Amino acid sequence: MLRTSAAIAVGLCLLLLPLHIIAAPQSQGATAPIRIPKPGEGYDIAPPVETSQAAPAGYEGRTDTSILTAVGNTPATMGKRIVARFKLGNQIRTCPTADGIAEGRGEFSMSVDYTHTQASGINTVRIEMKAVGKYKGQVGDDAWLENPVNAEVDYTYTQTGSMREPGGPIATPAGSNVAQQITIPFGVSRGLDAPTFGAFAGGDPTQGRYAEAAGAGAALVYWAGVYYAVAQTRWRQEGRCVNVDFKPPSYTVRLVPGASTTVGAEVKTKAGETVKARFHDARARSGATVSPPVGPSPMPFTFTAPTQRVTTAGFAVNATSRAGIAEGEWWAGLGPDWSGRITYTVTESGDQGENELQTWSNSSVSRLTVDVRNGKATVTGYREVHYLSVRRQPALRGGAKTIIFESSDMTDGSYEETVPAAVEVVSSSPGTYGVRVSQAFKGEGKARTEICNRSRPCTSSDQQLLLPTLAGIDGKTDDPNRLSGSKTDTRTGAGYQGSGTVTSVLTWNLSREGSSR
Repeated sequence: MLRTSAAIAVGLCLLLLPLHIIAAPQSQGATAPIRIPKPGEGYDIAPPVETSQAAPAGYEGRTDTSILTAVGNTPATMGKRIVARFKLGNQIRTCPTADGIAEGRGEFSMSVDYTHTQASGINTVRIEMKAVGKYKGQVGDDAWLENPVNAEVDYTYTQTGSMREPGGPIATPAGSNVAQQITIPFGVSRGLDAPTFGAFAGGDPTQGRYAEAAGAGAALVYWAGVYYAVAQTRWRQEGRCVNVDFKPPSYTVRLVPGASTTVGAEVKTKAGETVKARFHDARARSGATVSPPVGPSPMPFTFTAPTQRVTTAGFAVNATSRAGIAEGEWWAGLGPDWSGRITYTVTESGDQGENELQTWSNSSVSRLTVDVRNGKATVTGYREVHYLSVRRQPALRGGAKTIIFESSDMTDGSYEETVPAAVEVVSSSPGTYGVRVSQAFKGEGKARTEICNRSRPCTSSDQQLLLPTLAGIDGKTDDPNRLSGSKTDTRTGAGYQGSGTVTSVLTWNLSREGSSR
């Protein structure tokens, strides 16, 4: 299992961040820099408090943190206390979007709080370095990343504090507030090899700490490249991120020997979005034939049953897309009980925007897929959520008005579960019917929520992802052995400023052999 330990994070921070900070006034105006002490340098150093947390469901990566505390224990260090906090984390989406966008984000940060308690008062200094990366890559039609992936890294360095000269008033030293924005392109291997780096761009050497910004960004992006390689192996697993959707569904068509039928096939994401894809290696089962062998999605296949009667016959086909790789199978044949598919999708979109003081976006997808074969059913539930809210506030920096970060909260995650289901078809009067589906999900999916505030460290927690429930289906039919239909409902005015839309789509297609029922 890949893991960036907190000890590694500490070492990287110490290499990248020279801490020449004014800690406290000394005699005759001299000053001393803060540094994180080592054993034997006059401090009691507590064992580091380390945590490691895997990325939320639907992402690859992890976040490691460490807290070091040192308390002075000699005459020269008595009253001094140093607390250093380190964080190194990345999370890369396991599945690209329908158009092949592979996104991720990460953070590499360090803060040091120094206090020196003396008879004359308490001197304090706080320094914080943070590199926040946003990554965006493009996946090609062959399901491989098109290198390079671009990392946009925002680097900030801040220093604040207060101090008291012996017998004098409290003074606030000149603070530091440096920001750098750099772009780092990096290449992702097709195995699990280390990433490669392109030429850095952006940043302003005249603003200071340019080299530190580049170094912190490189450390952050190195691990992003590692987890991108992991994500790439995941989305190239058949059926991990995309599926083949057939119309009509399997087991809803009965063919006499040698007869043909047209079967439509289309590649879709787990959330039900159509994906540009290419089918290949279409192959028939049990002596049947299928054509053509290759072609773009969506595509009609011609399936011809074998000339000899067999128990089951069908075909399989592979597909490659910008959103991943899939393999699908379609089968002919009906039984005396119901076969087919029911899908129910609820999509929330359009709730996003930005102004000077706020940025927000909110989207989600809930999907149920019920596959039925001769009265036996399984149901697959899928849930995906993405929520972001960022708040900013006016401030004065160096006598000039500016806008600074205030707080943010973010929720991300996805979850999929497949369980057995019971399907019941009832008829209250001739020509009418109702379909009821019942299942019991374990409901173990969780999304990660992170809340950040300018004045304190970010905190994270897990939120349960609830899978949707399927309402009853009612309809009318002229054929008691074939039930099909579709319902769509759209609700506008949702979201923060009423710009969001919630759309639900329910479709069903069930068939059985003719009977006296």
